[in-house]
Amino acid sequence: MPASVGQQAAALFSAATFRPVLAGRPTERIDRLVESLRSEITPSAKTNGEVIDQAYRHLAAQYRSEYVYKNLIASKMLVGRHRAANAALIHEFRVGDAVADCVMINGAATVYEIKTELDNPDKLVRQLAEYFRAFRLVNVVVHSSDADRYLSHLAHDPTGIIVVGSRRRLSIAQEAKPFDGELDTRVMFNALRQSEAAYALAACGIEPPEVPNGVRYSQYLELASSIPPSVFQVAFAAALKIRRIKAVELLREPRYETLRSLVVQLNPTPQQEQRLRAWLTRDVR
Repeated sequence: MPASVGQQAAALFSAATFRPVLAGRPTERIDRLVESLRSEITPSAKTNGEVIDQAYRHLAAQYRSEYVYKNLIASKMLVGRHRAANAALIHEFRVGDAVADCVMINGAATVYEIKTELDNPDKLVRQLAEYFRAFRLVNVVVHSSDADRYLSHLAHDPTGIIVVGSRRRLSIAQEAKPFDGELDTRVMFNALRQSEAAYALAACGIEPPEVPNGVRYSQYLELASSIPPSVFQVAFAAALKIRRIKAVELLREPRYETLRSLVVQLNPTPQQEQRLRAWLTRDVR
């Protein structure tokens, strides 16, 4: 059965689809998607970028996917509210046995867990419990049609609720309250890359020892375990901020607004950014 227009648009806005463009590899898959979407929704479009913009509008209006929510967070929270050059936005960040949709680091470190109309809230309790083992601030992002259900579900919870309105605006329905009663140093440590763990230890005043790779994890974890969780959490957030976006100017440009979440996820080098710009201005094949 041929994929629907919504399914094609959702497939278009994925890191796997765009990676060949950035890498300078053959782009047959994304070119086929763009050509198909042009014929379905925007026959007058001439360039890849024009089709991308129309596909995003279709996705936002007809087939709300997780990408639309992530892109709103990138646009409204990272570019609109914070200085993109001084903040980090991380997608699909593993915390214990859960994976947070978005994590923003700008002074505070905040989780944004997305629940579209297609999602079932049943596993949310378990996810939130995992997130609070590493973060003080957690928000759930929901569509306005689901707001009352989540407000009832989280009425006595420190979790915040952010609502996506009909005009793609974000509004706070329930303010997130800082909560550090479940912070777990091991969970935070295991969420970091090795270089970030060393950075976090140094930020806590502990010089990471020069040890063989085979014992480095256990040695570093033992040192981290001696640090109070609330103290290590501050260093944990500072270490994650190292992942700041490289392509800040690309992120700020209004004409690339529909691709902001992908730019965050792919974090292109200057050469990769040039390839992306060139592909977007190229005529549809």
